Amino acid sequence: MTIKDNSWVEDILTVNQVQQERINQLLDETRIEPINFWELYESFYVPVDDGEIKVYHINPSNPTAKRALVYVTGWGAIKETFTDWYETIHDKVECYYVETREKGSSKLKRGAKMDMHQQAKDIQAVINHVGLKDKDFVLAGTCWGSAIIMQGLVDKSITAPSIAILDPMHQIWAPKWLRIIAPILPVFLFRLFKPILKWFALRKMKAQRQKERVEAFIANADLRKWKRAGIAAIKDYELFGKLDKVEQEVFVVNCCKDMIHDQLTFPQVAAEMPLGRFIFMNTKESNRERLMGRVCLEFSHVTQDDSLPESLLMFDKKLSR
Repeated sequence: MTIKDNSWVEDILTVNQVQQERINQLLDETRIEPINFWELYESFYVPVDDGEIKVYHINPSNPTAKRALVYVTGWGAIKETFTDWYETIHDKVECYYVETREKGSSKLKRGAKMDMHQQAKDIQAVINHVGLKDKDFVLAGTCWGSAIIMQGLVDKSITAPSIAILDPMHQIWAPKWLRIIAPILPVFLFRLFKPILKWFALRKMKAQRQKERVEAFIANADLRKWKRAGIAAIKDYELFGKLDKVEQEVFVVNCCKDMIHDQLTFPQVAAEMPLGRFIFMNTKESNRERLMGRVCLEFSHVTQDDSLPESLLMFDKKLSR
């Protein structure tokens, strides 16, 4: 299900010259000398239903942010591909980086649930475990991580003071043929098909940065978990038609279009929520993680009472409801 009248959507996916110059400035300000950021993190496991999931934590010695950040990445994403994102918050924000249960790091009992409802409960379990349940913090995510957050808001299983999500997927991205064969294809055959899946995923991609991310997550895929999580999402996950249940303010962020993400759906996701807001900050795909890092940084530098940071006000788009 999608909103039928989307004639207004393309009109708001634009920025003027002043806005573009400001976006470029915000991104350029984040660039620092290369660091192996992930050596700075400590990691631990958080108990969830039927197992444990891995969380990385960093607490800067002299943070500039007013509140902590909980960050949820996309399907199968690995931390090594998020260095641009981390570069923007380095030594400024206390951060909890969550690896969701479809990733190889999770420790799950045989037959553990892999559906989106459970994945959302896992995020709240992390929030509770690290002591943020009754504190002011930012919950942010990208792509499938954003989708998990949205499912939790629909289910009312996730509670967070401020929420900013980049490119939330309203349903799982997969070609029709894969949707058909995934439930019946044994995992060992999926492993044989890895080179084909890689070719199929990369064949139309032009952005080098996106190609690198896709290659990395396919190479590190836990196909047994992927299959079960994918089947569960295909059967039971669709955001449109449910988002009117989300009662709190949510900021949906987008910066570009690509093969995987349908850019026209993101303003619609925001519009279907009574208090949804849409932030458009145009940049090239190679800057996607860096831009989301900057958005996380700006939200971390204000409190819940401030709602949208003043630095992002010019990118707040009027929605048609």
